[in-house]
Amino acid sequence: MLSKAERDYVIDLLERGEELPEDFKYKLFPVTHREYELAYAGKMRREDLLADEDGSFPVPLQMDRVYQEAEAPAGEDGWRNLIVFGDNLQFLKTIYQNEDPILKDRVKGKVKLIYIDPPFATTDEFKNRDGAKAYNDKRLGAEFIEFLRRRLILAREILADDGAIFVHLDQKMGHYIKVVMDEIFGKNNLRNEIVWFYPSGGDQTQYFQRKHDIILYYAKSGNYYFDAQAALVPYTAKQRERFKEYDGETRRWFYWNVNPRGERVRTYLKSGIIDYDVWNIGIDASKNKYPTQKPEQLLKKIIETTTRPGDLVMDFFHGSGRTGEVAEKLGRRWILCDAGKFAYFTAQKRMLTIASSKPLNRKSGKYGKAARPFATCTLGSYDLKAALGMEFNKYRQFVSGLFGIDLEEQIIGGYPFDGTKDGDPVVIFDYNQYRESNVDDTFLADIGTHLGSRLAGGRVYIVVPYTRLDFIADYEERGGVRYYFLKIPYQTIKELHQTDFRKVRQPRSKNEVNALDESIGFSFNRTPAVESALEREGDQVVLTIRGFSSQELRSGRTAEEKKLTGFELLSAVFLDTHYNGREFIMTHAFFLDELKQENGAIRISLDAAAVGDELMAVYTDIFGNDLTERFTL
Repeated sequence: MLSKAERDYVIDLLERGEELPEDFKYKLFPVTHREYELAYAGKMRREDLLADEDGSFPVPLQMDRVYQEAEAPAGEDGWRNLIVFGDNLQFLKTIYQNEDPILKDRVKGKVKLIYIDPPFATTDEFKNRDGAKAYNDKRLGAEFIEFLRRRLILAREILADDGAIFVHLDQKMGHYIKVVMDEIFGKNNLRNEIVWFYPSGGDQTQYFQRKHDIILYYAKSGNYYFDAQAALVPYTAKQRERFKEYDGETRRWFYWNVNPRGERVRTYLKSGIIDYDVWNIGIDASKNKYPTQKPEQLLKKIIETTTRPGDLVMDFFHGSGRTGEVAEKLGRRWILCDAGKFAYFTAQKRMLTIASSKPLNRKSGKYGKAARPFATCTLGSYDLKAALGMEFNKYRQFVSGLFGIDLEEQIIGGYPFDGTKDGDPVVIFDYNQYRESNVDDTFLADIGTHLGSRLAGGRVYIVVPYTRLDFIADYEERGGVRYYFLKIPYQTIKELHQTDFRKVRQPRSKNEVNALDESIGFSFNRTPAVESALEREGDQVVLTIRGFSSQELRSGRTAEEKKLTGFELLSAVFLDTHYNGREFIMTHAFFLDELKQENGAIRISLDAAAVGDELMAVYTDIFGNDLTERFTL
């Protein structure tokens, strides 16, 4: 009950339109506490989280690209597996809301298995032997617990009623998260605390060697699926010794046992025994390549025992994408989500090269099959025209403000341009006029025919919806003119104007890969500006970056970020040194702290023998904006 003074205080705040202090919310709307629960600073009520009072909102998905469609058409329901780049809390809220056209009625309540391997909230640095591409966990204490708890609350909401969740942790935070999962899923729905024992790695002389992680396995309800046959392992020789008596009628070996009622019963020898909750599975042999990825056999055991072929598996801290790879090989559908560009490109590469990976059930040979259709998506965007119902004139006004275009029509060589950007001509692609065509070679050739040599050495900007562009790179050069593509990310901007937004910040160091920020609201993709060149120098191919600047609005930056300039705004450079003209398959990743600056420029040297005819570079700024650039050698 509130005292009179407290009631008067609340009434005064409400009359002045001010927000109630957090402790008064709980007094006005008390929560019925469980038998026991974990209390800590910043813990939000489940009801408030689901009502988006944390400042994080559902955001629509924007389809980036679809892969393998020609090789293996989508099923009857048009399902495509998904790799999603974006904040996983926003993604889970989007699934929970169940309104996005890509996800509607296909995911919520249909996810049979969630496996996550979140950051363990330690400051340990994981390195491969070359010291590259490490994952580092930076969230600490109560902040980490609440960070994960909010995602677990939503995870339960989107699980199928007969679904299950596995949360992979270490000894530093496992006991805290166990209490949180008891609150969310119910302590009676704990199926196992699994110990993954890996008797390999370094030595320790100051305390007992730590050689295990824990995996918390919870079902959503008592009606869960578990394939006991898939959980069987062979008897050991010692276990088989007990079966000394033979039943001639059933032709089976058995031994006498006593059941819980004290009755003497027979225990027969079966084809195997249900595996224990301690799994002796070694560290992944390819750990040096992706430092924190988990062994295929670990994920195989989890997926095979708790799902059927065709079931939907999700990992919203996907890292290297190993969960999707194993689910793919086992004939399950899958969804991956991560907020890091390095993780996004790594998972994409894993699925595009899956045919050359190892099979699950053999130690040698290759898997040999292409991945089934999958799509890459980004969060926070969908069709702008559909969202706003814009006429083309309103659309032109909108994109002019978005990209800083002066809308003064001009004609050059008989070709009508919509305006100028920094003095260069701009074409705003009319999606109504060109319903059956995209911005492609023919479109550029038509502009070039009119321009002739009038703009040789200059540039033309083309504003175009993402899915109406046939080029991957951010510019194409034709007849001495560079055509730069200003891609509309189909953002939902009604909500953007109602809430502040903050983008996920990308790391500038391999030590910060898991120290990723959280997104709030919606934001726009703004292509960075890069001055670069690729040249052959003897037996080396050298990518020189002479200039870099981020086009992100300064209003979207923190005070500290507003002070950053030039290369300080660069997160990483990702390369595909054998670009095939279709898919970007990452072969190299360089974070800013790995890149040396000489005379105001960054030089990346590559062995010429290891570079193909074409190279694709992706430059990512700290806000997650990319510029893609294509080079021909």
